[in-house]
Amino acid sequence: MKTVLILGGYGGVGSIITRLLLRYTDCRVIIAGRNVGKAEEYARSFAIEFPNRASARQVNADDIKSVESALINVDLVLVATASPLVAPEIAHSALQVGSDYLDIFVHQENYAPLKSMDEDIKRAGRVFITQAGFHPGLPAAFVRRGASYFNQYDEATVSMSMNARFKSLESTRELINLTRDADSEVFEDGSWKKADYRDVITVDFGSPFGKRQCYPLKLEEMRPLPRMFGLKKTGVYVSGFNWATNNLVFPLIIILHKIKKDLGTRFLMKLMYWSVNTFSAKEGHVTFVLGARGMKNGKPRIVRIAADHQDPYFFTAAPVVACLKQVFDRTIAPGLHLMGIAVDPDRVFADMEKMGVRIKIEVTDLENSPMTIAASKKSW
Repeated sequence: MKTVLILGGYGGVGSIITRLLLRYTDCRVIIAGRNVGKAEEYARSFAIEFPNRASARQVNADDIKSVESALINVDLVLVATASPLVAPEIAHSALQVGSDYLDIFVHQENYAPLKSMDEDIKRAGRVFITQAGFHPGLPAAFVRRGASYFNQYDEATVSMSMNARFKSLESTRELINLTRDADSEVFEDGSWKKADYRDVITVDFGSPFGKRQCYPLKLEEMRPLPRMFGLKKTGVYVSGFNWATNNLVFPLIIILHKIKKDLGTRFLMKLMYWSVNTFSAKEGHVTFVLGARGMKNGKPRIVRIAADHQDPYFFTAAPVVACLKQVFDRTIAPGLHLMGIAVDPDRVFADMEKMGVRIKIEVTDLENSPMTIAASKKSW
């Protein structure tokens, strides 16, 4: 039986990962964080349904000695809290004690320092997964899942729309840092290029979002895909939150950062928390769409794969647990991996459906005529 220590196991995403791991695997879970009282309270809530499988431990993720001592006799450490800047130190500690590692950080700059550890990770026979979850994590997995529907895979566009409320002030920090370091790119005409306003697309997400404008992002996991599948066009796109956050808070974050690096972080965290929790709809939801085009048996084909759930935190946790099942059974080889590239996408889809994520796949074969093909390219 595997033992997983979850840093932030009682937080917004961490608490759901804890619950799903107990329900869908046979591992033991150590719920860890600074507030041992919260960790113990959450562990006790599983005592009847999952006896002797959930426990608590006080760990300060910013104190590497605290982390190192907590990882003894732990098979995998899952980082669902703390600043992304400490990820390399936690990963190094995991390597030193012989544990596997997984993080759910969105920050793209984490990959390079972790990548420098790849050969050591392989020699130790450990599996390290970075950028797990749904964003990043799922975009590359969706594109890879779509490949099975084509003989010739030409275009794969991943889009997402989300309505969520922050559960704590601290949970706004990473979004603010991402906005400060905002970068975006799309692949077309044989190379990746920096995206601009001309690369905005319109996507029909269906209920409850309808049609929304979506803006390109930059995700490390997408970069190998054109070479893997011969794609002519690909990218990841996201819609905004609400009028106040989109038009006031995001621009202010960028302006203050240009005046002075990291200026006004605490004020911006409060402003982000207020704008999202005040002006976004109370009902949470996330919808994730792959729009793909190519050829199958000599005919043009369009494939749309949509996944959605009413809880964006759950939608982040479910693919993490699906990925961990593949880590546990060593479907994923030793080394450092981006989740979206490493996982078996068919298994991820099947496991997410079992956990309650709705997935719908639509395949449309077209007449092989220029007018029909042109009509299909208006938008997703």
